[in-house]
Amino acid sequence: MRLRLSVIAVVVLVMVVAIIAGTSRAASANDSVQRIRYRTHQVINPDLLDIAKPAGFSTGDELIEKEILYSLDGKRIGYDVLHFTVVTAHFKTQTLGVIVVGSIHFNNGTVNIQGETHFQTIRVGANGGTGIYQHAMGELRVLRSLPNGDDIDQLTYTNVS
Repeated sequence: MRLRLSVIAVVVLVMVVAIIAGTSRAASANDSVQRIRYRTHQVINPDLLDIAKPAGFSTGDELIEKEILYSLDGKRIGYDVLHFTVVTAHFKTQTLGVIVVGSIHFNNGTVNIQGETHFQTIRVGANGGTGIYQHAMGELRVLRSLPNGDDIDQLTYTNVS
């Protein structure tokens, strides 16, 4: 009887290890990090929606922006739409703290983004979307601004399905 229980325990242990190993291999094959670098060009410039008092930038005010996206070799690859809500506005330093929510639209799907920024460095989360980005998790970073006002952005993500 003891031998039989030991054999069963060993078989169960081998099966659990095999399942875990198979899951790890599958996850590592699907979890490779993807990076997309592109240039953004504003077509709807952020314009203050002065919703909250006092007049001018203050907590609760909103901004909306739309940009056309281009590959680094100049081909149009999509667009984004962004909504900003002001959390803090410092008149002396002329800085804003905002919550941003938006979507990036590519031919093969959309990526949802959200986060908080003060615009010194812009890094926000990427959390799902549609198409091939349905299970994407990662971040969107503005790498640099160009003299003409365009930005170079990088979307880094992993599919967690």
